[in-house]
Amino acid sequence: MIVESYLVNSLLAISIFILLFFSRNKFKTQLGFFFLGGSMLKFLFFFIIFNPVYKADGEIQAVEFAAFFIPYFLSLALETIFAARMLNNL
Repeated sequence: MIVESYLVNSLLAISIFILLFFSRNKFKTQLGFFFLGGSMLKFLFFFIIFNPVYKADGEIQAVEFAAFFIPYFLSLALETIFAARMLNNL
């Protein structure tokens, strides 16, 4: 499920950034909470979508673990960079 993991993480990261971008002027003081909520949403997707598939054989292998967390951290890094740049321009 590597492709699905990258796809889900990419779509969630784009959605979170769009939320931050369009709410940057109206909710300046809540942007950090939106960012953290987005990270929590990604973990929720992991536990609902990917975790049951990975645990189907009784154990989570290192490849399965990496298949989610590598795209998670890549999208988190990009989100953080873009969000920091956006906030610096306010």
